[in-house]
Amino acid sequence: MKDERLQAFLSERVFPLKTEDGLFNQYRDDVKGIDRRGGAKIRRENLLGYLSSFKRKPQVLLVGEAPGPWGCRFSGIPFTGEGPLSRGELPFAGRQSSASEIPYSERSGDIFWDALRSHHPRFLVWNTIPFHPHRPGEPLSIRKPKISEVKAHLDLLAEIVGIIRPSRIAAIGRVAENALERIGQNSIYIRHPSHGGEQKFRAGIRSLFSNHGSD
Repeated sequence: MKDERLQAFLSERVFPLKTEDGLFNQYRDDVKGIDRRGGAKIRRENLLGYLSSFKRKPQVLLVGEAPGPWGCRFSGIPFTGEGPLSRGELPFAGRQSSASEIPYSERSGDIFWDALRSHHPRFLVWNTIPFHPHRPGEPLSIRKPKISEVKAHLDLLAEIVGIIRPSRIAAIGRVAENALERIGQNSIYIRHPSHGGEQKFRAGIRSLFSNHGSD
């Protein structure tokens, strides 16, 4: 999907934003000992590689909460571990950005792509907050985004919706649902796959796509 507006959005509005205390921009910065040298550049390339796997704009937008420490934090792609990405297990390719001997994978990401691999490229996945929220001093921890952080990034969410112009939007989790409501977007709620939500998540995905046929 070669969209000049989308490329400009990422290059001008997402990639350059400064890392804040407890909110890490994985597309701009590296952490010594955690990231490979040039890890942020790899993550930018991974995200752009994901977008290039679309021949046209998808009709469905899935919105998650925020990057997790074993998924998007290192892959650059929401709900995606760098392990499956670098091993060629997904419908698009990418590279490992972490300094770990073994590339990271995340349980939620594994569930996500197991349920959605066959539906690619009918949907695009994005996050309410595109940066990794963590506890101060613990760069590989995860925490729920603050309401103030969600509000501060609503303009980015609204812009991605405006660029993609999907026919349907699904919110994965309540944080995404509430954020979409704040920008005036109706969404279909789907249970997040973490914390025992796998079966409800899978059921929600089946319903989302079976009820609307092909896009």
